[in-house]
Amino acid sequence: MKALARSLTPASWPLLAAFAFLVAFVLLPLGSVLVGTFQGPDGFTLEAWTALAADRAALRQMWASLQVGLAATAVSLLLGGLHAWVTTGRDLPGGGWLGPLGVAPLVVPPIFVAMGLADVVDAAGFWPCALLLGIAHAPFVAVLTARGLRSVDGRAYEAAWLLRGRARAELWLVRAIAPELLAGCLLAFLFALADYGVPEFLTVKGKTWLTYAEGLLARWNRRTVGTTFAELQSPITAALPFLVALGCLLWLALRLRGNAPDRGVARPLPVRPLGAWRWPLLAVPLVYLGFGIGLPVFVLGRWVLGSAQRLEPMSLEFAQQSWAKAMDQGLTPLLNSVALAIGTAVFVVLLALPLARGAARRWPLLELLCALPAAIPAILLGIALVQSFHDSALLRAFGGDFYAGWGFAVCGYAARLLPFAALTLSAQVRRQPLAAEEAGLLVQRSATARALRLHLPPLLPAAWTAGVLVFVLALRELDLAVVLPAANATAVRRLSNSVHFQHEDWCGVIALLVLGIAVLLPLLPSLLAGRRLQSLS
Repeated sequence: MKALARSLTPASWPLLAAFAFLVAFVLLPLGSVLVGTFQGPDGFTLEAWTALAADRAALRQMWASLQVGLAATAVSLLLGGLHAWVTTGRDLPGGGWLGPLGVAPLVVPPIFVAMGLADVVDAAGFWPCALLLGIAHAPFVAVLTARGLRSVDGRAYEAAWLLRGRARAELWLVRAIAPELLAGCLLAFLFALADYGVPEFLTVKGKTWLTYAEGLLARWNRRTVGTTFAELQSPITAALPFLVALGCLLWLALRLRGNAPDRGVARPLPVRPLGAWRWPLLAVPLVYLGFGIGLPVFVLGRWVLGSAQRLEPMSLEFAQQSWAKAMDQGLTPLLNSVALAIGTAVFVVLLALPLARGAARRWPLLELLCALPAAIPAILLGIALVQSFHDSALLRAFGGDFYAGWGFAVCGYAARLLPFAALTLSAQVRRQPLAAEEAGLLVQRSATARALRLHLPPLLPAAWTAGVLVFVLALRELDLAVVLPAANATAVRRLSNSVHFQHEDWCGVIALLVLGIAVLLPLLPSLLAGRRLQSLS
């Protein structure tokens, strides 16, 4: 007990608080819904799991999701991987500017990309869905592939070129970055499998098939009309095997990413000439960025000008009317989204700092625990949070309506997005030399003073990057907003509903404002400092 008391210093309180949050908003909700599947009206039962084994609809939905996920991952590999390959260490015209933009489609909510394509062509069915999900998640492949190329020692590549020729050197380079490339593909596959908004938007009319995420929400919405214990528990029993599969993918991606640490590059890759392909290959980043950013912005701009109606031609006067409607009907959801994203980003960074340090220095399993929410489909996490908090006796004892308020939405978003900050910061902690920390132990200062003066300052740039990433992802989050009460009043959720009722005019204005805000924050340091934009890693 004395040893435990000595370990509970003020410096350890942030880690304990962050771990308590992880337990309260991730582990306990998942554990409670899992236990509930075995607790029938008459005690222990396997009825819900037996019914799932005989549910052919679940198998069809899983097969549909698997097909969509594989096709979307192939698109992500083609677009994101090629974008990084032709813009990193190449003499592509404008490659220095186009390369960092490989992460840019991440700021565009996938539902906006779906809106853009659906307005141009008849985007319904399997292949449009796979194409859009592939475009939306290609930044994972682009960023990790570029990171792998930047971490290869140029001397090894030059030696391979001299000894075995250009073609063999390029093949060696592919093998060298294979861990990062595969990790990016696995992350794209994981998020494509768990996506709900794009498949639902593209196939809402005349639907003949459901993805697994859509099936989970459909079961959740029908649970109140269930007549048996198995029907009431079907959203959970259907989701938990899905969670196990996604968790295995996440574990594999982390292992691949962990096996490719920074190599202490003495010399970057030489600029490899593209020769006669120099100008034709410019089409690769232009097509990728055109579909990921250009098409949604173009279509949304046309909506603002009046392209969705035929009573009068597109004009600036109609754009003024669209703006007035947007300020009347969409301004409040937009402000709600921005406030929620800012609150989530600040809260997540505060949680991630102690968790990342604890995972990187003392408890490696803590990193896997922090990454677990990334494997949880947002629909399942929302269901678990709702079941755990909507009628909590503990919350009633404290008073107030926490479940329906914005505090609950911030906690739900934080639980969902914590892995992105924790993994970013833990990687940064591992890059810090241990010698400096060991020298700090010789100074007669408290653990709190060492944490604030020695451990925290080197992490501040990575903390800013993590905060920006969480802000952008929170601003575009749709799946969790479908389930959490307060988050139903956010901009992306409101837009996904309003477009179905032909309100494209003012929805276009709000959507463009969302994109502008999402882009402005990552660009802010470069604009203020006047530095050239660099790729995120």
